[in-house]
Order: sequence, then structure tokens, then C-alpha cells
Amino acid sequence: MLRKFEIRVIVLLFYVVTQAVFAFTPTAQQIQQLKTMPRAQQEALARQMGIDLSSFQLNSNPTQRVNVEPETMVSRRVDENAVSKTLAEQSAAQNNSKSLKPYGYQLFSNAAASFSPSPNMPVPADYLMGAGDSINIQLFGKESGQYELVVNNEGEIQIPELGPMPVLGLRYEELKQALIERYKQQMIGVSPHITMGTMRTIQVYIVGEAYRPGALIVNSLSTITHALFASGGVNAIGSLRNIELKRAGQIIRTFDLYDMLIFGSTENDIRLQQGDVIFIPTVKKLVSIDGAVRRPAIYEVKQQESLAKVIEIAGGLLPSAADQLQIARKTPKSELEVKSVSLFDDTLTSLSLYNGDFINVAEANKEFSNAIVIAGAYATPGLVQWQPSLQLSSLIKPNTLLNGTDLDYALILRREKFASHSQVIQFEPSRVLSGEFDTTLERFDQITLFNQSGFDRIGGVEAKVTGVNLEGSADDLKTTEADYLKGLDSQSFTESQLILTNSKNYSRKKLLAPIIARLKDEGSNETPVQLSEISGQVKYPGVYPIADKGKIKQLILAAGGFVESAYIQNAELSRSQINASGTLDVKHINVDLVDAMLGSENANLQILSKDALKVHRVPDWYDSRTVELVGEVVFPGKYQIKKDETLSQLLSRAGGFTSNASLDAVIFTREELKRREKQNLEKTIENLKQQFINSNVSGSQNVKTINFADANQILNELLNVEPVGRLILDVARLNADASENDIQLKGGDKLYVPNISNSVSVVGEVFVASTHLLDKGTTVADYISRSGGLTEQADSSKVYIVKANGSVKVPNNDFWFGGTSAILEPGDTIVVPRDVVNYERLGLWQTVTQIVYQSAVALVAIGRL
Repeated sequence: MLRKFEIRVIVLLFYVVTQAVFAFTPTAQQIQQLKTMPRAQQEALARQMGIDLSSFQLNSNPTQRVNVEPETMVSRRVDENAVSKTLAEQSAAQNNSKSLKPYGYQLFSNAAASFSPSPNMPVPADYLMGAGDSINIQLFGKESGQYELVVNNEGEIQIPELGPMPVLGLRYEELKQALIERYKQQMIGVSPHITMGTMRTIQVYIVGEAYRPGALIVNSLSTITHALFASGGVNAIGSLRNIELKRAGQIIRTFDLYDMLIFGSTENDIRLQQGDVIFIPTVKKLVSIDGAVRRPAIYEVKQQESLAKVIEIAGGLLPSAADQLQIARKTPKSELEVKSVSLFDDTLTSLSLYNGDFINVAEANKEFSNAIVIAGAYATPGLVQWQPSLQLSSLIKPNTLLNGTDLDYALILRREKFASHSQVIQFEPSRVLSGEFDTTLERFDQITLFNQSGFDRIGGVEAKVTGVNLEGSADDLKTTEADYLKGLDSQSFTESQLILTNSKNYSRKKLLAPIIARLKDEGSNETPVQLSEISGQVKYPGVYPIADKGKIKQLILAAGGFVESAYIQNAELSRSQINASGTLDVKHINVDLVDAMLGSENANLQILSKDALKVHRVPDWYDSRTVELVGEVVFPGKYQIKKDETLSQLLSRAGGFTSNASLDAVIFTREELKRREKQNLEKTIENLKQQFINSNVSGSQNVKTINFADANQILNELLNVEPVGRLILDVARLNADASENDIQLKGGDKLYVPNISNSVSVVGEVFVASTHLLDKGTTVADYISRSGGLTEQADSSKVYIVKANGSVKVPNNDFWFGGTSAILEPGDTIVVPRDVVNYERLGLWQTVTQIVYQSAVALVAIGRL
């Protein structure tokens, strides 16, 4: 053999030498010879022949990838709703079953490629070789080479230099050992490395209730599941749990897809062989399971499987499951019946299921059975474990209360399960901390702790529930309020109350709303509603629950106590009671709140249903009652006044007027008048709009109508008017004789005392509104002329003078046409109004112009101070 190898080498070298001058391309036979040479000889020949060995991939390592022939792949999109509808036709509760998904079918959606054998998967040692398979052999040692050997139809492979070898039926591992042994015996010094090449495909048949029945080309490594997914899976009425694999007419394996999906078992998912038949029978028994199970769905059930097994297949029960379940069943007599089954006896394992059974595992009561709830200003609000002999003092401790917790008012709402009425226990947390008060708590107690400060306003239905006038509200809850209470009941002692951190910042009314809603609902003609009302000078007026044996002191503490202005010597308790004739009597009782807070039995009366306590304000108590003096006053500023104090008295306190004060130009304003002017101005604007509409709609041909621009100008001027609230006073007479022209002061009054210069102003319908020095010999007409004269809109017949003290003077005709100027004084203002005479039924406009100009004059005067 060595001699033959040397001869081939000599021939190749001779060929290379004789052809060196020509471009050389090796033939296929030459390339095959090069493959059998050692690497060193290949490189030497390549240099002489001028070729690149890399282009021929000589002696490269054989690929480890298992080449897989093309297979049949069916793409499918599973419509689970359609499958559910089909399967639900067998259910005893069809509508309920339609809402459940069919278990297992979603795996067939576009799953063919993902479930096909991977080309990189290792070849099993027990893989049986057959026609069409190939192996790769790479030789090392004294000789080297690489070959791909294909199993022919006779079941043989042709080994170079060694001849044919039968391999049909051999396992892959057996084939490798046989080849190694043969090279070892027949080619001394040569070692083979053997890997799998291309794997053959096989044809199997999938029949019965398959999505796409027929012949199927699959890889020889394929199993039952590979074939199922490659063919699109099972149709809507096919069985997932009784799939039969037939070989040579015999059932060799029954495959249950649930074993793989639920339990991860592939024990019966064996490899297929050429000609195998996969038969999918019709599903025989279906049950639906819904409710408190981990995987509600429609399941296929085998004949002998029990209810316990179905629950196991559905993932088991949820912790919220009740202690029994219901089965809707169609009996063999086509009658529907409901069967209740306990989850804690042997029925689960012994009860047989019927085709079409609908199993509903109801959820248990979601209420915690051993809890109390704490809400409000508490460190950890929410549910707390209750146990017998649990004391309030074990929960109310310094480290469990917040800095802002109200230590004078807290509630316990006690209502036994199924009871129709609640008991309200009011306590003071401070007395619990000091050891003066304690009580044993009962299961389902609701403890509410309040904040001692904060804004006590709420909105929505809670505002309606708490109300501000108990007497005027209906005893029974309205529709929205009833829904609110229903929602509270559904959340009571459930997971929703497990953590109530947000309640730490709730206002008093928000915390009281659930309690008040409950007490309102419990009110009847036999048991009056246990609510009372407190109003007036307390911190949090409103409606409050009546505590067990609650008295006036408890009601005042509930309202946060008195405010500074409270008149505690006398309060009024109004009590409504039904008399013997069946009519309502209202009785008013005077109460000394000092004695009540001290616990006097005569004053600290017990609170009854719908009692209303009114806490008065201290007489003549005002939060802010000040008057301001501005300008030429010896001591200007803001002064607190007492009741019935007069202007002359205040001026005396302020040191009187300075020597520069212009007493004829004093402006006195009052908030009450300012509000009244604002209201009158709004009415004037509305009347003006209406007159404008009437004038343009029904005006005569001989009378001028107002246009939009004019009307808009007047309205804009009115809208920009700022009410002054001026009261005309003769301060000069007041200063001379305090007994005359004096007035009582009110909070918010202001007195402006100017120092008027020797000038006269002209405003209104003149070309240039201006101020002129007062000239004793100058008439009104002269001042108007100095201001540019009258505009086209001016009404010369209605010119008037606003005096410095705010009064109005109208000059007569003699004066207007050149008479004396004695009427004009320092600080006066000449007003030239707009001409509105020619507008039909718009006499109101004259009043409007006066309002605008007079307000402007007063504001200018105030602004100069």
C-alpha cells in the first residue's frame, strides 16, 4: 500500500513540473487524491502548483452539525374561543364553559418549527441506522483523509480501501465501534474519527381527529409530539389524552399529552419509525372547572379519573377556595342537577365524573374572622389580630399614637356579625394612656382615632353623609349614600382594610362618614337614629355619633372643644321629641357649658337622638374691627374700635387733624357701601344692555339709535369702574362741633384726609383732561376752554361740578355764560358728560356717565394720598 501511495505522489509531482508554466486548475479526481495526502505533502504540492488549499477545504474538520432533511410543517393559528364554543356544547352549563379556555390547544399555534428536532441535537446512542443516513469519517495517523459514507438501499456503506460494510439495523454507537475495530484490524497506524452526517427522513401517517390528517414527512429522530405539532395538532373534538401509536397494525403505545404538559413526563413520547400510524380518537369525556383553582379551563378526563384528579390537573385549589364546590351535571335521563361536594371528605377521590360536568369552586368568605380594625391617626392603621381578653390599653400606647393624635376624642364602633344595631363607645386616649380608662375589645370592633388639627372639609357622597344640618336631612340614606354604605360593607374586614396607611391624614369628617352612614341606616321608628348635631363656636361643628350614655361634654370633645370666641356661660340645646298626639315638639334648653364640662349632672345632660347644641359667640366679639386713618392726621394708621365708637372719638384718639388738612376734601369710605355700589353697578349694566336692545329694535325713525361701538365703550367703562363706597361727610362742621354730623364707626371704615392744592380739574368730554390753578376770575367755560374745549359727544347743558368733599353742584345758565366763579373752590372737578339726549329711552345713560366720572374723581383723590 505504501508503494502505491509513493507512485501517486511521483505522478503528481511530474505533472506539476511539466505544467508549471501554464495556469493550473486541479480536476475533481486530483482534488480527491490531494485529500488522501498528509497535510505536509498537500502544502508542498500546492506551492509547486500555485493553488490555494483553503479554496478546496482540504482536510478540514468535519462539521458536527446533524444535517436534517426537509420535513412537512403545518402552520396553524388556534382560535381558542371557537374551540371553547365547540367543547362547551357538551357542558351542562354551556354559557359558563364558553368563557373558559380549552386546555392544551394553545400549544398548537405556530408550534411546528419550535417543536421540530434541532439540527444541533446530539445523536442518541441507540439511533438505528437506515437507508439514507450518512456518516463522516476523518482518518488520522499514518494516513489521513476525510469521507462521507451514505447508507445505500442495501443497508451498506462503501469504505474506501476497505470495501462494503452492512450497517442496516445497527445502533449508531454499535456502528462507530464496528468501524473503529475494522480500521484497527485492516489499516495499521490509522485511527478514524466518526460523526453523524445527514439523517434520513421517514414517512408516518397521522389520522383520526387531526387538524391536517394524512402522510407526514418527519426527521428520523422525531417523536409522537414532533409529529403532532408538525401536522398542526388535534382538532376541536380530538382527544389529547388517548393518542395511539400503531406499528405494523399493533398499538405499541398510548400517549397522553397532559403527562408532558402538566407533569413534564415524556416516558411515552417515543421515536417514530418508517410507516408508523398516529391515530387521534374523538374525545370521550370533558369537564369544565372554574372558580378558585389555579388553572380554570375545559379539560379532557379519562374514564376512571376522580374529582380529586381533575382538581390536581387544574393546578390545585387557591387559598381562597370555599369548603365545598358545586357540580352542574346532565344526568343520563337528560335532567340537570346540582351536586354539592365537600372538599374535606373522601368524596373527592371516590366521586366519578360525567361527560359535560361543570365544576365551580366557589371562593370562601373574604372577611377576616379574628380581627379588629384601627383607622386614622395611628402608627400602623389597619387590621389587628383579635384574641379573647384583648384590652384597649394594649393597642393605645405612646409609641402607637402619632404626635397629632387627638387625645380627647376617639371611637369604638361595635357591631356583632348579623346584628341590626351598633354600639358607639367614646373614649379619651389620654385617659387610656394614664390608666384611668380601659375596656375589653370584641371581635369586629372598629377603632377610630382622629387628628387634633387639619382642615375638616370633604366632598362627594361623604359630604352628603356627614351633612351639616341633621334636622333637615332625611333619616334614611339616599341612593348614592346607600351605595356608599354598601361599598363599605363589602370591604369591611377584608384585604382592603389590611393596611390603611392613607387614613392617617384623613379629616375628622372623612373618618366619621362611614360611622354616620351606618348609624343613619340603622335608624327606624323603633330605634331613633343615634346622631346629634353641634354648631357655633366649636372647632369642628357638624353631626356626630351619640356615644353609649353620651352627654354634652362628650359631644363638645367630639367637636374638638371650644374656640376662643365661645360663650360658655350659656348655650342652647334644642331637642325634638314626638308627643302623645304623635306630633313633633321642639324644646329649647339653656345649658351652662362651664358646669357641663365640670360634670355637673344638672348641666351635663344626656344627648338624645337628633339633639342640636348651639354654642354662642361672646357678645360683641369680633375677630377684626379696625378703622384706618390716612393722610393729614396727627397719628395716622389703623385703630381698633369699640362698639358704638364715633368718628369724632377716634379722631381725638389720633390727635386730630394737622394744620395742612383740607377738611372740605375729606373722603370717608365704608365696606358696606362699597358692596352696595357693586350690586347697583351690576344691575345698571344689565338694565343698560336691555335698553340698548329695546332701543335698536323698536326705536322710531326720528330718534337716533345707539350703535354697537358706543354701547361697547360705555359697557367697558362701567366694567372697569371700581366701587369706592364713599359717604359724604361735613368734616369741617364735625371738627368744629362734634355733636353735629358725627357717625358711628364700623369695621373696615377708612378716612382719607388730603392736603388739597389750589387747583381745579376738568374731566369728561373735553379734548385734554387736565388740572389748572384756581383763578378767582375764571369761569367754568374758561377752564373747559383751557382743556381744549368740548368734543362732539359732549353735552354742554349737563356740565356739573364734583366738590372736593364729594358733593355735586350744577351751575346755572347765567354762571355758565360768564357769571361769577365763586362756586369753584380748591380741589373741585368740572365734569363734562357725554350727550345721550338723542338716544331713545336711554336716559339711564346719564346716570351711567355720572357713576363713571364720580368714581374716577374719588379714586384719583385717594390715589394722591
